[in-house]
Amino acid sequence: MHFGRRHFLHATAATLGLPWLESLGGFAHAEETKVDPQRLLLVCVPLGIYRDALVPKESGAGYVAGEYLSIIDEFRDHCTVISGLDHPGVNGGHSAEARIFTGVPSNKRNVRSLDQYLATKIGQSTRFDTLQLSAGRNIFSWTDGGTQVPAESKMASVYAKLFLDETKATADRVTQQIGQGKSIMDLVQRQAKGLRQRLSQADQDKLEEYFESVRETERRLVKSESWVRTPKPKVDARPPKDPGNQAEIITQLRNVCDMTHLAFQTDSTRIVTFGYFQQNNVNVPGVTNGYHPLSHHGQDPENIAQLKLIEMELFKELKTLLTNLKNTKEGGSNLLDRTTIIITSNLGNASNHSNKDLPVIVLGGRFKHGRHLAFEPGAVPLANLYVSVLNQFGVPDRSFATATGPLKELEV
Repeated sequence: MHFGRRHFLHATAATLGLPWLESLGGFAHAEETKVDPQRLLLVCVPLGIYRDALVPKESGAGYVAGEYLSIIDEFRDHCTVISGLDHPGVNGGHSAEARIFTGVPSNKRNVRSLDQYLATKIGQSTRFDTLQLSAGRNIFSWTDGGTQVPAESKMASVYAKLFLDETKATADRVTQQIGQGKSIMDLVQRQAKGLRQRLSQADQDKLEEYFESVRETERRLVKSESWVRTPKPKVDARPPKDPGNQAEIITQLRNVCDMTHLAFQTDSTRIVTFGYFQQNNVNVPGVTNGYHPLSHHGQDPENIAQLKLIEMELFKELKTLLTNLKNTKEGGSNLLDRTTIIITSNLGNASNHSNKDLPVIVLGGRFKHGRHLAFEPGAVPLANLYVSVLNQFGVPDRSFATATGPLKELEV
């Protein structure tokens, strides 16, 4: 059958225009399913973290907490600081941001971030495989086919997606849309098979990327179909109020942390990512310059002082999140012991755009904490940490991106 470009584009548009139907799924409390679930939170600070205020001078367990770590020092037994790690072959300053959780060298196509890969192993247990939230930015999640997974910056919308039930009429309409969407994708995939033979290699690659998106959408549709009539969890928390001004970075961060806690508490998902970022001005007391210009401080004391005020807000909200997780009991444990948190940046030194010796903090989960693991810069890939995280979740992989194995010094 002749398959013209107009017909193909029409079908493509129909498929990509489908709603994000996984938001219409269901819910089951983790303790009701008789499991011991582990969660993962990945946080990136795209403009770096000022090293002198974060990384201890001492290695091992006896380190002295600096300005940032002192804010969360009551969680020292749940915290490991790591220095010296980076992604081999990942460079380009700010452009390395998209590869922080993939570890794919800059001269290769970006694929498969840690969160999305882990979701293929544990995502079937929850209404949402993952949540991509944004406290200013999040371009960190990538599928196997190299498609970026979009993030949500409106926490009121996330709240509705997680906790507000649809009417029966809406559920019926969604069920119908699911069936229509699957039919459209069946048609596109059948008819495009003959098209491949007439395409250049470059166009075949583009078509394969598209089909990877189609397959992912289809998988989500099937999952939505199984959840669509299952009631969503009920929570006492009120919907968050999204700030009207992007400069309200503290409010946005607080909302994201609150939604992360609620999502984990209700077992709506077990994987969350978000970034802490604002390009220009921020409403932080004592800060008069833009966040991005301050990150390129040039060792100017006044710029550094203002930059630290912005970054300390991250650690203050982190402390609140850690407290909430620890105080949330689940079975015979608590959410902090069941949540691995990685905080890092694509910039080791934002002032000169260096992508080496990245700041890394690991919190919670099953790891033995309370130390500063100091590695010789450039000797150990950051992806080794990702292998350790996968192993902690019961995924037996020995490699991920440029990893040479698990990070042996980080013991479970």
